[in-house]
This record gives sequence, C-alpha cells and structure tokens, in this order.
Amino acid sequence: MMDIYYFDKTIKKGTIKDLGKLKNKKIWIDLTNISKQEAELLQKTFNLHHLTTEDLINQGTRIKVEEFPNYLFGVFYGVKKEKSIELQELDFILGTNFIITNHKKEIATFTELKKNPDKLKLLFEKGIDFIFHHLLDHEIDNFFPVLEEIDDNIEEIEEEVTKRAKPELLQKILKIKRKIVVIKKSVLPQREKIGFLAKNNYKFISKNAIPYFRDIYDHAIRVADSIDNYREAVGSTFDAYMSAVSNSMNEVMKTLSIIATIALPLGVISGIYGTNFTVLPGQNFSYGFWMMLLGMFSVIGVMLVFFKKRGWF
Repeated sequence: MMDIYYFDKTIKKGTIKDLGKLKNKKIWIDLTNISKQEAELLQKTFNLHHLTTEDLINQGTRIKVEEFPNYLFGVFYGVKKEKSIELQELDFILGTNFIITNHKKEIATFTELKKNPDKLKLLFEKGIDFIFHHLLDHEIDNFFPVLEEIDDNIEEIEEEVTKRAKPELLQKILKIKRKIVVIKKSVLPQREKIGFLAKNNYKFISKNAIPYFRDIYDHAIRVADSIDNYREAVGSTFDAYMSAVSNSMNEVMKTLSIIATIALPLGVISGIYGTNFTVLPGQNFSYGFWMMLLGMFSVIGVMLVFFKKRGWF
C-alpha cells in the first residue's frame, strides 16, 4: 500500500497515477508491505539504484546509511511491544524534496503523523529532513517503555529470588535474556549509524537539522547503555538464582545428613537387639525394651545438643 502526501500551500493527498507530476513538489511517500511493482515505479520515478530497490523489497536488511548522488538511504529498526518484543525494519530514502518510507506493517508513529496535517505542514515547511527526524526520533523513543518494562521485570525477579528460588523463576530470567538479545542486535549498530547522521555532512540533511539528529544520537546512546546494563543485571540475577538454588540444595543435604547421622547409632542399637542369639544382655529384663528406647532417645538428645553447639542447624 502506498500513501502519498505532498505540500502545495496545504497538505494534500496524492495518488499513484499522479506520482510523475508530483515528484517535483515536496512529497512524502509511505509504503506498507511494498510490492515489486511499487518498487519499480519508485525506482523509475526517483532514479533509485537497483540495490536500494532490492533492500526495499527484502526484509531483514542490516542497519546502514548510504549516500547516493540524488538521495540518502538509511535502514533502521523500531520496536513493537505486543505479546512479545518485535523489531520492525524502517527504510528511509531522503532526497532534496522527497522522502520515501517503507515498512512491513503499519507503524503507529507514521499513522499519527498522517492524521495530523498541521504537524505535517509544519515539518514540510521546515524541510524534508525534519520529517525524517520526526519519524526516526519517535521510533528510537519507543525503545524506552520496553526497557522500563524489562527493568521492572528484573527487579521483580530479584525480589523473588531473595525470598525463594522457585523453578519458574528460571523461565522468567531466560525470557528476559532473550528479549535483551533481540533488542541488542539492533541498538548497538543503530547507535553507530545514527552517529553518522549527527556527525557527518550529508547534503540532504541541512545544518539546521543537525542538532536535532544529535539529540536522536543521545537517545540512541541511552538505549544502548541501558540494554548493556540490563544484560549485566539479568546475568547477576541468574547467578543469584543459581546460588540460591545451590544454598537450598545444601540446606536439604545438611538436613538429610543430620537425619542420617542420628539414625546411624539407632540402627546399630536396634540391629544388635534384633540378632537371633540365644542369650542377649537384658532380654529377660521386664523393662528392657523401654530401657532400649530410653537409650535411643538419649543418644538423639546428645547428638542434637552437639549439632546445635557446632552451629550446624
């Protein structure tokens, strides 16, 4: 699907049939799930390199910024939080008086701008590069709510680990680690490429827009630093969980060892008096059985006092 918006004193919406006539005006072309025919039309209309066209059609393109004679091509990734974290490829083609955006699914930021003609008009008046800045800035900022959720999840798990290391906590830790890995794949190279926009001189980005791209670069640095911190935090949480499990296992083994140690002399005593000899000391004593039990309980008491003094429980 192709949406065309152009500036002619006011914001107007165009059609594919009028694209050839509109290409000399200030224009924004937004594509959702681009088709091969649409890509070929754009290539012909705006003189795009065939490799750029291939990148528009194919998803999973690496993050990059490439400058061509008549346009600047950039590939970045946004994040979408639904049932799981999903990265969304965002393609930008920035020319002197045109910007082309391409994405697989509908993007909320893009849709909001389309529904706000006053805001879009203001951006057109400032320059095409300010539309690029607006869209990229909002997509980078969308990482922060996701990072805050990850931070809250890590803190929650840390509290649960200190109370009791339940087996289901391990699944939560691994789930967070997978989220962090997914985000980290994009934020580190993305920080570098946005730095190119902020530091290098591109003829399609005006000097007035450079400070705004520096602001995006600062946000990208914060996102990258945060994801590194969360990676270390979840690693520490995993170590704390394993230590808690190990301590819990040690407590179980200690308890079993104490029980086995106490049971050992009792087993010896009962084993002796369970032998089939004809003559056993005290076998004819009317209180012999109760004396044996008293002896057993005495042994238990002495051993418990000994273990207590040693601090074993």
